[in-house]
Amino acid sequence: MQAQESSALVTGKPATGPGSRGRYPKGVLRRQEILDRTIEVFAELGFESTSLRAIGEAIGVSHAALRRYFETREELFLEVLREKDRQALAAARADGTPHGIDFARHLDSFASQTPGLMALRHSMIARALEPGNETSQAFFVERYESLRSGAREILLLAREAGVLRPDIPIDAAAALVIATMDGLSTQWLLDRRVDMHEGMILFESLLQPPRPE
Repeated sequence: MQAQESSALVTGKPATGPGSRGRYPKGVLRRQEILDRTIEVFAELGFESTSLRAIGEAIGVSHAALRRYFETREELFLEVLREKDRQALAAARADGTPHGIDFARHLDSFASQTPGLMALRHSMIARALEPGNETSQAFFVERYESLRSGAREILLLAREAGVLRPDIPIDAAAALVIATMDGLSTQWLLDRRVDMHEGMILFESLLQPPRPE
């Protein structure tokens, strides 16, 4: 299952398996509606109160019918995140490949997502840190590996273009980029006065070579 999850994140193709039941046309539409409405329910009720039953009531399906698509709340939440990652990856590919340091643009795109989605992602990361949640942990291990890989590609292109300091270790910088974006988004969720864009621009300037005098 985890290999399928990773493939979906990297290639943008829908995963198969337990989270992808109901692939007949009507089932596909219903499944997509569940994924879309879950964010709305989560934003309104929060992590603890967003049960499968609550989601089913919000979209007008029974608890038993909802479980035909997703057996557990964890499975549903991870599938929501996987679907949103797939959409973000498709949008990034449509924008083309940057040849400089442009993580602020990615963070702006991240910020344009609904706060409910951002909060769900952070809540599931916290859950992955708890003992006994191996499925969530494996999902985020693979997700962060994919994100670091993407950041690494951008940094290598930036180095080739001469806009990245030559003394910066690429792998460590890629991990730090993701950590900075996560940290800024967490602060923004707690306090909307935090300027994520300004913070990311400052971070990017620290990666760039000094300007000639």
